[in-house]
Amino acid sequence: MPVEQEKTRSVLQTLIGSKMELGITNGLYKGSYASRLEDLSDPSGDELPLLGVAHPMFKGALLPMSRSLELDLKIESSGCFYQGQAEIVRHVINVPIPLLWLSLKAPLEKVQRRMFVRVPCMLKGRAFLLELEQDGAAAPDDLPDRHWFPVVLRDISLGGAGVLLRKEDAPFCRERGRYLLQTTIGETEFFIVCRLIKVFNVDEEGRMEVGMAYEGLPAFTEKLMGGFIRQQELNTRGA
Repeated sequence: MPVEQEKTRSVLQTLIGSKMELGITNGLYKGSYASRLEDLSDPSGDELPLLGVAHPMFKGALLPMSRSLELDLKIESSGCFYQGQAEIVRHVINVPIPLLWLSLKAPLEKVQRRMFVRVPCMLKGRAFLLELEQDGAAAPDDLPDRHWFPVVLRDISLGGAGVLLRKEDAPFCRERGRYLLQTTIGETEFFIVCRLIKVFNVDEEGRMEVGMAYEGLPAFTEKLMGGFIRQQELNTRGA
């Protein structure tokens, strides 16, 4: 058996019960969804085991996910994440915990947790609502004329940001909406495509604190943002 596959088998045994994220990169349900590694198949030969993961929920129901759908995986572990790509091979629905069975495309890659550290900041920026989720209650016609509106990034990581919106921009705050987010770090301007994942809080003045997840970061943007995050982390610790 190849060394990397043998390592992945051993690692997966230790990860049963771990929280994880399933990422859909295309289509109507594009985004990241919470799940958990529940079980492993008994592989034969040099094959990697199938992963039995909890079927993600969406709006109180099982998220529609077709067989052969390709997913990005992130599985939590102590001090790190394991990531990789997989494909849905079957569903098991009529059980207490509905499962998706996934076939890994390749051995998992270990990623240090530092990449996902979230640090406080107060960065001014702008956002533009690109599109709404088509099966939601709100249609594009329900919105006023779309335009850039000011936001404040209150914390950031290499995976997303906590963003503060003004009360007057509430009509543009739509869960699962797709946004173009602009901000400047140092002298460098960033434009990042995001999904609004959740509204966390509305303060007394009607301002909304929301969580946005990046759809992806170009290598250049990731490098510069990573440097800013490391410096903010040191500043927070008083270093």
